Amino acid sequence: MALAIDTTTTVAAPQDAVWRALTDWSLAHRWMPGVTTMRGPLEPGAVVTFTVRGADRTAVVEVLDPPRALALLSRSGPVTAVYTYTLAARPGGTTLRLVADVVVRGALRPMAPVIRRSIAKEDGVQPERLRALVEEVSRPAG
Repeated sequence: MALAIDTTTTVAAPQDAVWRALTDWSLAHRWMPGVTTMRGPLEPGAVVTFTVRGADRTAVVEVLDPPRALALLSRSGPVTAVYTYTLAARPGGTTLRLVADVVVRGALRPMAPVIRRSIAKEDGVQPERLRALVEEVSRPAG
């Protein structure tokens, strides 16, 4: 695979709270750019369907290690991407890391660097958007 994204943020919330938001598909539209819906079982090998800009796509749950790691594999034509989210408890919160490996095959292979940059620009914001969402919903009412 070839790295498109490797970014980390610190969330001021417990690891379990971050995990719940990460794996609650009903919240995906709030932190995944372009996603309007996401549904499917949360279990290894399960197919998850998500709608991006009006088109349905699927991903397979490749890794499920609650509350530490989730990896989703998706294919779109000649592009295969694995998004791996890793959580680690730390004093005062949780470290959230997103690594996205992207392989481009066939006729689009010469465009691989451009495709990776586009994915990085679009989805590299996911950890920060998830951080903001978790911190918003974890904030005490007042």
